[in-house]
Amino acid sequence: MTTESQIAPKNAYRQPLLKRLLNISELGVLVAVLIFFGAFVLANGSMADPVNLARMALQGSFLGMAAFGMAFLMIAGEIDLSSGATAGLAAAVAGLLLYNQGWPELAAYAAALAAAMCVGLLNSFIVLKIRMPSFIATLGTNFLVWGLAIWLLKGTWIYVGEIIPLLQSTLEPSPLFGLPYAFLVLLAVYLIGDLLMRTSRLGPTLSAVGANPRAAAIVGINVALVKTLSFVFVSLCCGIAGLLVMGYGGTTDAAIGEGWLLWVVAIVIIGGGSLRGGVGSILGVLLGVMLIQIIRIGLANAGVKTNAQGIVVGAILIGAAALDAFRRKATQQ
Repeated sequence: MTTESQIAPKNAYRQPLLKRLLNISELGVLVAVLIFFGAFVLANGSMADPVNLARMALQGSFLGMAAFGMAFLMIAGEIDLSSGATAGLAAAVAGLLLYNQGWPELAAYAAALAAAMCVGLLNSFIVLKIRMPSFIATLGTNFLVWGLAIWLLKGTWIYVGEIIPLLQSTLEPSPLFGLPYAFLVLLAVYLIGDLLMRTSRLGPTLSAVGANPRAAAIVGINVALVKTLSFVFVSLCCGIAGLLVMGYGGTTDAAIGEGWLLWVVAIVIIGGGSLRGGVGSILGVLLGVMLIQIIRIGLANAGVKTNAQGIVVGAILIGAAALDAFRRKATQQ
């Protein structure tokens, strides 16, 4: 007698090709990366120039680091709109300690990242204890933290280019195709994160918490702890991103991270994440970072103004959200 468990594998292979392709969450963004890169190379051959690619990789490291942390938080079912402000606060704290207090470089960075993680703790407290939706809570802390950074810097900026040699060395070209060290580290971080999500308990735990917190609690998962660690982790990643921007520009400014409020979230959604939580792909987020950078650099090379670039990215975001809804519906049938 044939059981359902015996015929299930055969039926799985009989699924329509479209349904099997839609099960690959990274497929859509990968195709978009190839199409846009090819189109921009055909329009302007300098797009494939090694120097241009290295610049793209370096600038992508900033948003890429913030998006890495955001991916875990959104899979856990929450969102953080204070990412840019947290990056600015970390840079402000580091700059003040380095320039005004004469702290050693590494000690100043450690204090800056500790300040960033405090933002994550504040966000988790408001969301989990006061039970305020994370969208509203982190939007509020976004303005709070940004105001704090401006107050610390007294509304000005500080030049620190000559006292951050360790930080600036991470942005220098490596022997590997001239790619900056920061990007190579980011790439390794993404690969490790993707591996952990696929092979360890981290992936199922975050997905369970994001999909159904009550069910996750019933099976013994400490939902509050998972979400708290996720909030702190995204703040840590944003703090690192803020320090990288400071190293790139040589100045500390509260405006560091300005405009990140929805960019980081957009990258995660484009990479296969969802505002509903429970799903996401770390590898997809990396592809999302690449797509955003290809579009931004490609449009800049074509002479398209920065404000107009948002139109293209907005259209892509809407398309990605629509694809996610279509993919969910198709795979549930």
